[in-house]
Amino acid sequence: MNAVSLRVKSAPGFRVDGSKLLPHVLAALSSAELPRLMLQGHGQACALSDLFDITRADADAPSLGIEGDVAWLDRIGASLNEGTLSVHGDAGDYAGIGMTGGHLQIKGNAGRFTACQMQGGRLTVSGSIGDFAAGALPGDIEGMSGGELVVHGNAGARLADRMRRGTVLVGGDVGDFPASRLIAGTVCIAGSTGAHIGYGMRRGTVVLLKAPSRIEPTFTEGGHGFDVFWRLLTRMLARELPPFSTLGANALPRRYAGDLAVDGRGELLIANS
Repeated sequence: MNAVSLRVKSAPGFRVDGSKLLPHVLAALSSAELPRLMLQGHGQACALSDLFDITRADADAPSLGIEGDVAWLDRIGASLNEGTLSVHGDAGDYAGIGMTGGHLQIKGNAGRFTACQMQGGRLTVSGSIGDFAAGALPGDIEGMSGGELVVHGNAGARLADRMRRGTVLVGGDVGDFPASRLIAGTVCIAGSTGAHIGYGMRRGTVVLLKAPSRIEPTFTEGGHGFDVFWRLLTRMLARELPPFSTLGANALPRRYAGDLAVDGRGELLIANS
């Protein structure tokens, strides 16, 4: 197995598709083939060696590290199914789209559609992410359906739109329509939320550390019998992100059910309120 390291030496001036940059794919290439790997850009292609200085070393498992800001590199970790991929800087749009396994670490910010249609694995972002994270592509009916997205910073609008399964944790604020049309899964937000939270949600759980400025009238307050679930959830959240360590397992949150406009059976849990 090989650990491949790419250090940015020249930004191309246009957006580049990074979906070929997967740990197991690069590990299988010879030392002669690796620099010649072609990446498709906007209207033109470029060799890997045109963009990065390349080093490799022996390792027990395939891994890939990218050093430097690559906000121009889209689809990093697309369909990742094994190994570890680390970006030490900012990443572009569609990071982790269609992931089924492995671990994608972005030690910076990421763009729009982060973890879009993710099916498995783990994606962690040290900074903030753009709109439509963990959601569906335009025209598709399902968003994230498995795995875990952990964001230490903020998230944009339409977080987890049409999400069907999995876990999304955000340590900062989120934009409008968070958890819109949620089908199932768990979305936890430590900061402030934009307008229309849970719009059209059918099932699933949304946990808020801060009460939203407005709860839609199609959500009704009440419900009991989730004590054990809450204790387990708070323990998991406390391990993942520091803001959630303030949650008390014995202090039950306010619970709202909805969205009743779509006969929804989801739940909105507001802690520390």
